[in-house]
Amino acid sequence: MNTATISQLSHTTRKQLLAAEQTAFSRIPGMDKLRSATPDTIAALMNKYPDAAFALMISENLFTGDREQNEIHQRAYKAILNGEPMTGIRFRYDYDLEDYLLKHMWD
Repeated sequence: MNTATISQLSHTTRKQLLAAEQTAFSRIPGMDKLRSATPDTIAALMNKYPDAAFALMISENLFTGDREQNEIHQRAYKAILNGEPMTGIRFRYDYDLEDYLLKHMWD
């Protein structure tokens, strides 16, 4: 397979991922308001729409931290894209993150 084909596949996958994100995020109440918020209104909107704030935080941290943290964020992101209930996603995320922190508290 030549590099042009590989580049094209990566580009298509990215497009598909962004399209899936757009679809999933559009279903989250308050997402449109939070995405267009001004700096002086963002804190109030994050409190009013915590699921939207959580989804944005997850999408912004897909490659932040070490491998285990990336996996935690990416599992939550995939669950959001799959349309799973946000309460379950947040519960699992909090559980996984707490477990991670307990394992690495003294690193």
